[in-house]
Amino acid sequence: MSWGRFEQNFVYNYDINACLDAVMRTAAQLKLSVKSADRFNYKVVFSNGISLTTWGEKIYIALGVLPDGKTGINIASVSNLGTEITAKSRNEKNVYNFINTLNYFLPPR
Repeated sequence: MSWGRFEQNFVYNYDINACLDAVMRTAAQLKLSVKSADRFNYKVVFSNGISLTTWGEKIYIALGVLPDGKTGINIASVSNLGTEITAKSRNEKNVYNFINTLNYFLPPR
């Protein structure tokens, strides 16, 4: 059983390329490491390292154009060790921290 996962979807009224650039700037601001980046399919995987209290997490980002022309962004934070019971709150914090920083680069319009 895996407890260490939290996922949310968000919508932005920006071009998909502008959103991808903002995602990359957000990761740099949060000092996340890029594990893989597929600019053609608009998917990126980031990670933060292990510490005394965690085995680390990976943050999966997938972007897509919605039928109304807006950009949908799916953000999932997944623990490296999926059996950590306390990981869900840490994963939730990772997602919301990423979104709060992303909103700085993509303000509502």
